[in-house]
Amino acid sequence: MKRLIVIITITAFIFSCEKTSTFPEYDNMDVTTSFVLNNPIILQGGTCAGDLQTHTYICLDSVMNDSRCPEGVECFWEGNAEARFKFVNPDESQIFFNLNTNRNFTRDTTIGGYKFTLNGIYPYPSIKSIILHKNYRAEITIEKVTR
Repeated sequence: MKRLIVIITITAFIFSCEKTSTFPEYDNMDVTTSFVLNNPIILQGGTCAGDLQTHTYICLDSVMNDSRCPEGVECFWEGNAEARFKFVNPDESQIFFNLNTNRNFTRDTTIGGYKFTLNGIYPYPSIKSIILHKNYRAEITIEKVTR
């Protein structure tokens, strides 16, 4: 009987624990930080930044490809890295979009009254190392667009 009471108490304690983050979780992507408009933020793959007041979130889903010319190599073109983002706005459904590092491709987009600009993807490729997808980070700037 004593054992049963201990098990029930431990189970109740485990299920009563709350997540310490005040941000929600979207599709297993943790909102780890808040963003400030017009200031660069850096997102790592699978993480999000949010605005609690507007319930708006931006997540780095993944780096789709990275064909940038590695450091230590001479290339005939600069290459491109393409990142996939997820925008979550309470007034709209989740929207996925891609941004690129190369100026010949889409580097910014406007969705739901916000302009998202990709400033860079890190780390930069090197012939000396392989970058795992989980180690990529994207720097973006978010601006409010007046209509």
